[in-house]
Amino acid sequence: MSRLDEIRLAKGYIMHKMRHLGFTSGRHTSIDNLPKSCPEELRPYVAEAIRDLFVEGHLSKKSTEYGVQVTAIKSKAAFDYANLYCREYDLQEEEYGKPYRPRKVPPLPTEVLHALKFKKKKV
Repeated sequence: MSRLDEIRLAKGYIMHKMRHLGFTSGRHTSIDNLPKSCPEELRPYVAEAIRDLFVEGHLSKKSTEYGVQVTAIKSKAAFDYANLYCREYDLQEEEYGKPYRPRKVPPLPTEVLHALKFKKKKV
């Protein structure tokens, strides 16, 4: 992949993370928290991606007494970045304007549930 593609994926990672942690439209987090838990191959590009997202207007800064805090601005382009990241890492894509609902995990079969039950202690 080219360097620009890697930066776009890093932007998608940041927007995906902000969306899923609920740091949009007012709720803030420290700018130092954005690179945490990033995939290894995207780590060198995260700092530049953050700068680009500020320039593009997808992130907003708020100065506080304990450091710079950021929030994500909801927009169609931000969802496109997040969906690009989701496609690359086989995650569920989202539609702009619809609330986030995680996929439901299918229930375990009854034989597996019975195998997981603990035996009662003898008194």
